[in-house]
Parts: sequence; C-alpha cells; structure tokens
Amino acid sequence: MQFHYVVFYDTDTQKWGVEFETSAYFSDGNVYDDNSATETGYGWFAPADDTPMEAALDESLVRLLGYIVDTWPAPGVVANV
Repeated sequence: MQFHYVVFYDTDTQKWGVEFETSAYFSDGNVYDDNSATETGYGWFAPADDTPMEAALDESLVRLLGYIVDTWPAPGVVANV
C-alpha cells in the first residue's frame, strides 16, 4: 500500500507543512493498494474506522510527516537551492 499526502510551503510563515485534509486533494482516498487495483481495477480508498490498523497507520504517517517537514529550511537558506 502507498499512503499519499500533500506537502506545501507557506510564504507568509516561511514554513513547510502538511495538508491534513486529504479529501481536498484525494477525493477517492489517499491510500493506494496494488492488490485492490489488480482485483477490482481500482486501488484508491480512504482508511475507515472499521480498518483500525490502516487508520492508525495513516494517522501515524501524516503526523510523522508533519513533524519532519517542520524541520525543512526555507528556500534559499541552504546553498544551491
């Protein structure tokens, strides 16, 4: 499975961030499953409450990504950027 998220840069705050509202960009869900795509012809879905392992992993991944991007420097701060 692949979990997809949107990373953005805010020029007002000069910080990187993560769009937590995944339905804004991934209307069919932010998770892609190769097995489902092979079986049904379509692999996109949103983790649901009835899939606790997938929902927990999704929550953990997006929070981890949010933590990581907060450490990225603003453009121009690093040489050759």
